[in-house]
Amino acid sequence: MRLFWAKGFLGVSLPDLQERTGLSRSSLYNSFGSKQEVFELALDRYRQAMGEKMCRPLEQGKLGLADLLAFFDSVARMFTGQKKETGCLMVNSMVEFGGADEAVAKHHAKHLDRLRGAIGAALKRAASLGEIPREGVETKRDLVLSLVLGVTVAARAGLRQANVAAMVESVRTQICAWSAPTGGG
Repeated sequence: MRLFWAKGFLGVSLPDLQERTGLSRSSLYNSFGSKQEVFELALDRYRQAMGEKMCRPLEQGKLGLADLLAFFDSVARMFTGQKKETGCLMVNSMVEFGGADEAVAKHHAKHLDRLRGAIGAALKRAASLGEIPREGVETKRDLVLSLVLGVTVAARAGLRQANVAAMVESVRTQICAWSAPTGGG
């Protein structure tokens, strides 16, 4: 998973996979079938791990907008900390494949559906807590999802950490403005 995350599907060679897994060429093919199948297993693993780390707190939180702000704190740590990641494996592969592979696109759709639902859950809680109006929750959800995708593409593209941090901070500022007493819209 980490190998594909760092290098992308096309950047990973069979010798890379052999070195990382310790398996011979024949063992790789016998165990997984193809590089594509190894990649799809990596996407599954990533989706499960990131779903637990990033989506579950949004899905099961209790605080509404504060849960969404905590999510963006996690995003900022992923892309600007000492152990910064090179974007998001799912988003990286969305860009790399461009929807050209149906099997990979299904993995992307599952990931985006869960993320969209998790963001929506936090915004619905915010509305039920009176932090934001009930009208426009879906629009805000789609905006936040778009911003997450933009930040992850920027991180993958190698933008300086300060620029990525500034992007995340601008998202945080916008989310905080939604709860402003002037109508939250």
